[in-house]
Amino acid sequence: MRTTYMPALDGLRGLAILVVMAHNAQLIEAPEMHGATLVAQYMLNIGWVGVQLFFVLSGFLITGILLDTIGKPKALSNFVVRRALRIFPLYYTALALIFVILPLLGMQPSIYQAEAPYQGWLWAYLVNWTAPLGWGPDALPHFWSLAVEEQFYLFWPLLVFALKGPAKVAWACLVVAALCLISRAWLLHSGSVPTEAVYSWTICRIDALALGGFAAACWRMPACADWLKQHGTKLVAAAFILFALTGVWTHGYPRATPKGMIYGYLVLAILFAVIIYAAAWRDAQVGQGANSPIWHKALQFAPLRSIGKYSYGMYVIHKPLHDLFSKDVLNKLGIHPAGSILYASLHMAGVVAVTYVAAWLSYNLYETHFLKLKQRFA
Repeated sequence: MRTTYMPALDGLRGLAILVVMAHNAQLIEAPEMHGATLVAQYMLNIGWVGVQLFFVLSGFLITGILLDTIGKPKALSNFVVRRALRIFPLYYTALALIFVILPLLGMQPSIYQAEAPYQGWLWAYLVNWTAPLGWGPDALPHFWSLAVEEQFYLFWPLLVFALKGPAKVAWACLVVAALCLISRAWLLHSGSVPTEAVYSWTICRIDALALGGFAAACWRMPACADWLKQHGTKLVAAAFILFALTGVWTHGYPRATPKGMIYGYLVLAILFAVIIYAAAWRDAQVGQGANSPIWHKALQFAPLRSIGKYSYGMYVIHKPLHDLFSKDVLNKLGIHPAGSILYASLHMAGVVAVTYVAAWLSYNLYETHFLKLKQRFA
């Protein structure tokens, strides 16, 4: 049971980018926070989990594409070219603008000037390995996750095509997830690298992509899909119970504590894989005339799906926009949101709106010319 377009997954993308932006652009800071302000600050900072959701989504969709093209002519080269046409134009244009064009015009912002010696790691998609070791750069910190995904795209097609079937791929996904868990635990307990390395190194984060791949493989195994159809409700309930218990045990899924990093990352990936599978399954059911439950309708909310459609551009653009303009604009307006939930919320709404417009323009005026070329590599 498959569908070519899964609208609920666009809704999940929309949720992912919104919580990531909340994490990266939140301005609530106060010497002593309590009550509603403390809750708001926590809810914004927990937005780092949006990257985990992006990883699981990528694993689910990319593994599905690869499994569906096994044995087809030029499957590997077509996949590589299509991914490049989707990702490279905006990414490398952003780097060229920041490190080539603006310096030539004498207009490079000061926050990027000190990063010039380290820009090679960005161009090579290796910044997730180098930045935690102090080799920079620090001015585009959100690009680490793009590096993880690009490294995933390099070896995952070779693995899937070599295994030649969903059952073997499913087992490989579990093995990769287990090795990733062991890597996090060993690196944290050994203290051989900084905590940020465990947060961003590919060997420590690829379990989310692998578990997304596991869900895609299960989708394509009739016996597994039938079992999930019969027991799906219980599985979803079990995943949320595990999520709640782990949340208590880790004290709210902190981003950089041993419990949160070793076990919290894994449990979040499991929960997101279950949610993504359930959302995709509902998309397929609705496509066959079934009713849509309220949670599924919420994911199909048109504005949320639109944000999901432009989420890649929003991810690339939002941090530079925030870093370069937010504080200056707020200062000129005489607004100080550090201790105000209202002002911080209005600021977030403004960042989302401006970023959405910028991403819409980028997609429709620039990226779309490259995306049209993907049709030649079906």
